[in-house]
Amino acid sequence: MRAGIVLLTTDGIAAIERVRGGMTYHTLPGGQVEDGESPAEAARREAFEELGVLVKIRGLVAVVHFGLRTQQYFLAESIGGAFGTGDGPEMTSSAESELGSYRAVWLPVAELAGCDLKPKPIAAALSQAPDPDWLLDGWLESPVVFEEV
Repeated sequence: MRAGIVLLTTDGIAAIERVRGGMTYHTLPGGQVEDGESPAEAARREAFEELGVLVKIRGLVAVVHFGLRTQQYFLAESIGGAFGTGDGPEMTSSAESELGSYRAVWLPVAELAGCDLKPKPIAAALSQAPDPDWLLDGWLESPVVFEEV
């Protein structure tokens, strides 16, 4: 299982810019749930490792089924740290390596339709939201479930 965060501020949506195999794309911050931790704990840990920020988890907002894998995404609120200072092991790999490079970035919500942000169903929902308050209030009422192909 994978767990990640949706961190939305006035700067935009927090993302990881990946350069791998000559391609550039973005992902929501997150990673594998380790033994003994809940998906929410994994999402919080990954936010610190990848972004350098401490986050408060506000609630589950999306579940993505990708083949046999399940990914859970939590709405997060930054409560400390410094964006861009993540020092997880993946943050030190180069674009030429098998893993590719990772870099914390802010993507303006108005530009999401033109970005290659994964998972795509969440990116599409974020780009079509009428306003940021809908994301905060509407998604927390009932997590959205997506099937990604």
